[in-house]
Amino acid sequence: MLRRLLAAGVVALVLAGCGALDTPSFEPGTGVGAPSGNVGATPGGAQDMGLARRKIAQGEVPRPGDFIVEGLYSEHDLPLDGAPCEQVLCLRTATGIATAIDTERQEVFVQVGFSSNVKGETFRRKPLDVALIIDHSGSMAQEPMEAVKEAARRLVAKLDERDTFSLVIFDDVAQTLVPQTSLNDRPALLRAIDSIHSAGATCIECGLRAGYAQLSSRPADPARARRLFLFTDAMPNVGTQGEGEFMQLIRDHARLGQELTVFGVNIYFNQTLVTQISSVRGANSFYLSDAERTRAVFDEDFDYLVSPIAYDLKLALTPAEGFKVEAVYGLPGVAPGANQAGMEVSTVFLSRRRGALLARLSRVEGEVAPQRALVKGALSFQSMDGASSSSLLTASYEGAQPLAISESWYSQESVRKTVALTNFILGAQVACEKWYAGDLEGAHALADRTAEGLSREAERLDDAPLRAEAKLARDLAALLAP
Repeated sequence: MLRRLLAAGVVALVLAGCGALDTPSFEPGTGVGAPSGNVGATPGGAQDMGLARRKIAQGEVPRPGDFIVEGLYSEHDLPLDGAPCEQVLCLRTATGIATAIDTERQEVFVQVGFSSNVKGETFRRKPLDVALIIDHSGSMAQEPMEAVKEAARRLVAKLDERDTFSLVIFDDVAQTLVPQTSLNDRPALLRAIDSIHSAGATCIECGLRAGYAQLSSRPADPARARRLFLFTDAMPNVGTQGEGEFMQLIRDHARLGQELTVFGVNIYFNQTLVTQISSVRGANSFYLSDAERTRAVFDEDFDYLVSPIAYDLKLALTPAEGFKVEAVYGLPGVAPGANQAGMEVSTVFLSRRRGALLARLSRVEGEVAPQRALVKGALSFQSMDGASSSSLLTASYEGAQPLAISESWYSQESVRKTVALTNFILGAQVACEKWYAGDLEGAHALADRTAEGLSREAERLDDAPLRAEAKLARDLAALLAP
């Protein structure tokens, strides 16, 4: 079972190598034990950039915070080359040296990639105790409410006889429509979902407390997973919210094994709050922008999004002399100029894609010499059985010639794509900042340059998903035209 997957072990990570978290095999029939699988792994948190996409499509300029780098990474498959993954979670690294669009300086980018040897055709998730929490406040009226009902129906369809289910709705108060029960009468559950109508204020805390109470009505069982699914536009105006008691409520229940998935709807959506919520241990979030996105999340991703495989994965990177940390992408940022970059992944989930983190280093000297050390670091994690482990990481420039300050170099093509995606996010964020600050000319110029750069990389890599992002970048540039 998943909580017994990872055991303590020590691995060594090198730039082009693979570091695997040692694990005993899955039980028969679950697909682990083969040399490599067709399922990936991604960090928890935001799993898409759907809100920014929807705003652009509807002709609205996104807020800078709507461009979520970890969400964009999670939408793309970013595999790194290396030996076949032999375990349920493997980590690989690669590096790139390229110009960052926000500073126009040559920077060093170190990618940490996630993969797995789980086989999708034989994987079976744990039985679930599900608490479905639906925001039916006034801001959810009409299209958002109908979208939530359709998503809730698809969720019920994904559950089976092993699972239990409860349904809670909330506006300024919470109401339990279906207490925690087995799925013997699906038509009754669907009728309860269909009966929901929009009204009232928004007390997310009220809904969470009622949902956690339903999960707590069943005894904890390590062979089962307990997850609360929250459907909301994340616009609370009643009860506690943000840091303090609200976030502590979520963290406390996460420690009890009652984990949280947030599904966002509505173009008037508080992305900042949901990003904060989904950074908690065991949590993730998805924005349901349209019917196709809803179908993909529940029909293709559901069994993976409820299947954590590791917790509290920490990586400390120390730059070589002459370099300094500028940022870490895919996680909350690090202060520019830091002597060490601290990455902490609260949860790693199974996924259809191979996920990534990216550390960015700047340098204060001239060209990069061959075999120049760039960074060293240490990785630690908590296995699913509670044991701890550690590993080492090194990265260097492996080119045969000195790298001038105007040149680029990549150890793998995939890290080139990841850097291109990162430059897209950076350019879009700064362009939107300029637009909201009233610098319309500057906003359009940067957005146009961002789109041109992304289009070049898409053609260079002959990558269809990257071409789609280049079109999005061009649409944003057109939207920002003065």
